[in-house]
Amino acid sequence: MTQTKSTIGGDQIWLDYESNTGLISKGFVQSGNVIFEGELINKTGENDYYVVKADYTTCNNCPASWSFQGSQIRAELGGYAYIKNSFLKVGSIPVFWLPYLIVPLKSDRQTGLLTPDFESSQDGGLTFSQPFFWVISRNEDLTYTFKNYELRGLKNLLNYRYMLNADSYGELSTGWLRDKVFQNEDRVNTFRSNDQKGAGFNRWFIKYDHYAQLPNDYVHRMQFNNASDLQYPKDFPRETRNHTEPSLENRMSLTKNTEDIHANIDTSYHINLLKSDPLSGNDESVHRVPEIRVSKMTKPVFEKSSFLYSWDLNYLNLARAGKSYDDITRDKINTPGYIRFPDNSCDSPSYDRKPECTLINDGKFDPYHDLIRTGQRLDFKPTLSYPINLDDTVDILPKITYRETQYQFQLDNDPSQGYGDLSRLHRRFIKGEVSARTQLTQIYSRSDELKGSKLRHEVIPQLTYTRTPWVDRKDHPFWGFEQNNQTEIPFSSQTGISDGDISSPFGLQFDYQDRSLDREIVTFSVLQRLTEKSWEGNSAVYKQLASLTLSQSYDVYQSNLDSPNKQPWSNVSAYLTTNFNYFSTVSSFNYYPYQKVTNVASSVRLSNKYGNFYELGLDKQYDVTPGKEVDASKRLEDYLFRTGLITKYFNLIGQFVYDGNWQNRGSKRIKSWAYVGQFKPPGDCWLITLAQYQNPSRSQEIRLSFEFTFDGNSKPPLTIEALNQIIN
Repeated sequence: MTQTKSTIGGDQIWLDYESNTGLISKGFVQSGNVIFEGELINKTGENDYYVVKADYTTCNNCPASWSFQGSQIRAELGGYAYIKNSFLKVGSIPVFWLPYLIVPLKSDRQTGLLTPDFESSQDGGLTFSQPFFWVISRNEDLTYTFKNYELRGLKNLLNYRYMLNADSYGELSTGWLRDKVFQNEDRVNTFRSNDQKGAGFNRWFIKYDHYAQLPNDYVHRMQFNNASDLQYPKDFPRETRNHTEPSLENRMSLTKNTEDIHANIDTSYHINLLKSDPLSGNDESVHRVPEIRVSKMTKPVFEKSSFLYSWDLNYLNLARAGKSYDDITRDKINTPGYIRFPDNSCDSPSYDRKPECTLINDGKFDPYHDLIRTGQRLDFKPTLSYPINLDDTVDILPKITYRETQYQFQLDNDPSQGYGDLSRLHRRFIKGEVSARTQLTQIYSRSDELKGSKLRHEVIPQLTYTRTPWVDRKDHPFWGFEQNNQTEIPFSSQTGISDGDISSPFGLQFDYQDRSLDREIVTFSVLQRLTEKSWEGNSAVYKQLASLTLSQSYDVYQSNLDSPNKQPWSNVSAYLTTNFNYFSTVSSFNYYPYQKVTNVASSVRLSNKYGNFYELGLDKQYDVTPGKEVDASKRLEDYLFRTGLITKYFNLIGQFVYDGNWQNRGSKRIKSWAYVGQFKPPGDCWLITLAQYQNPSRSQEIRLSFEFTFDGNSKPPLTIEALNQIIN
């Protein structure tokens, strides 16, 4: 008997159409994938049933892959099923007894226990997790997880989510435990006194993310991430979700956009994770408090004028709890291969690893050795341009920019020593730029039909010349510690600031905006694109099949310097992507002509229409510092192998990373590996997921989880994102 919401069947059916009640003998009731059957089913209302000696399942196979058998079931379609004295059966075998069970018969969020998870790791031992889900309101919910580690102890986890409206939302996660393993680890006890070693330690984390669209086009963003110790993100990476990053970033911003103005105030507080002592302070970290930016979008100078103008105003304040500069070693500075590092009592670059080593503060700023780390910067950059189009063939864009930058440093130096007042600094320059580009296009048709597919090949070459004819900038330790033009930074260092700059002749500034990289630069680039046009019905569909970008710059100013560090040619940069139906690639190449090395990040994927794929990747990176030779033994050379198998009853995604740098003696060749297997028993009603992974800095872990379908809506198949989420 088929009704609007359900189908009823049995040996005999007595039905009262007026009251919509009845009895079903040795029958079943099915609504979607939800099925319950029994010796006697009493239909007590339009959607209400009472079943004796009943079975409940959402599996569509027979016999069902799983079911709950109970002495009584009271069910409301679109509501809940209440099962007394129930057994969970896998196939026809009872495996678990519950005195009372409530399961939802609808797809809305419901308060209740979620399926438990099981984990096993070397550090934590066998781990059991039982989550409880609480629907607070239509726009709020919370998950509390009771998690018990065999070795570490009991952990409490909370995850609270809310939505203020369709475009404003937030999430708060926190957890705490009395860790029995961490208190005995060498990393923490190395830096603790004898009476503190082995003492218990409370560990916790808190993470908060918030995004809100406010009235009058304001947008507020907030990110808060903190933990009890610096080891926590490594031990529990899925909680802080930043294990591979050098710091815990806490950030808040407020943005306002109009038709022609972008305004933003942004603050960042960083907790340094690179220190050896997991309980160390954070006095040496540098924070943005705040950075304010106001930008004027490109507009005509006058109405209907071809002259365009724009401007950027930026204020930056960098601060930290410690002193405003770092005392840097001054002895052996001219020794070949010598590395500059903070001055310490052990005179060692690895002082941070030794508890007996302390930083030395002589109380006096040395402009030829010490590094300025904090200060204020006010930068104003107006630009005037005049676009030119020649016969719809060549686009020419001349542009002139003036830049004024004022600096304020917290330095108490004595001007009588001959250095002058180092607390104030300015930089002014005028920069001219002209770029020209054209576009060559060829259309290839695969058929003569009006709606036949076509290919469009585009070649877009571009030439840009940039020159800074006037610069007003006095000598200052902020620009570097070498003399005779050796502080003129080559354009090949345009990638930004790195650790190598501490020992380089170019010094360490706040960021790359403090550097004058384009005194006189010629840049050539060419972009090629291949686009396919096809039809789906009467609608045209465009797909970019491939693109290739090549570029290189020549620093004319550097070529004319009398300096051993000059390197006028920049790296040759190439970026390639292809996106065919069953073949795709993403590759970037950077060849450095003076170091004669190439940094490569590339992956190639083969797939089929069923979702199966095989992927190969290479990540080869050298530490390139202009003016210095490359130490090839310290290169990163990782080979990635990844595959995915999707079948009707089983999904598998796995990967491993192989260290191809044979000069890394003593390191493991297999740096990391992981797989996620998902078993989908017949019936489309539950999933069994097993994950196992090993990362270089973490012990091997195994996770087992079960996902039952109670509402009749099947779970989505395994994706590559699931593997990345587990690994990271």
